Amino acid sequence: MTSEHSPEDLLRITLALVATRPLAGAWPEELHSLEQLSEILPGAEDTTATDVADVRALRDRLTPLVLSPDPDAAPAELSALAEEFGLRPTVDSVGGPIRHVSPDPRPVARAAEVLVPGVMLAWAAGLTSRVRACGADDCETPFLDSSHRANRHYCSPRCSTRMRVRRHRERPPGAA
Repeated sequence: MTSEHSPEDLLRITLALVATRPLAGAWPEELHSLEQLSEILPGAEDTTATDVADVRALRDRLTPLVLSPDPDAAPAELSALAEEFGLRPTVDSVGGPIRHVSPDPRPVARAAEVLVPGVMLAWAAGLTSRVRACGADDCETPFLDSSHRANRHYCSPRCSTRMRVRRHRERPPGAA
């Protein structure tokens, strides 16, 4: 799945998974089943509670690598994750995409086959510097700022509109 998708797409998939994490006082855990994961990352079905816990653990290890990366430690951590899951590059046909395959049959390994190389590609392309947290007061959803000037503040048009309306309503009467 790695070469079939752009580094931006792979980073967005990772950020969608990261957005399911619990934040103290903001929102609870949002990843309760791998059916929910399959909405983000197709192919994750037929799972157990242990599988969900394993994917949450992978998500929690990837989170600092995309939200607040340490340029000195992140490459080693990504390499350690790839080694832990035994990820090996594979090409199925001439001109075909490069996939990273793990011999581990667990659902967490299937997720790692996409997410770990995706974060590696995002690092190599310099995309992690464009990861932002939503600027809305009650939202901390991470997103990839792909705007031309890299000045996007909100994760979605919904948050942007909500904040714009809030600012408008907070204006004193008669203000332009």
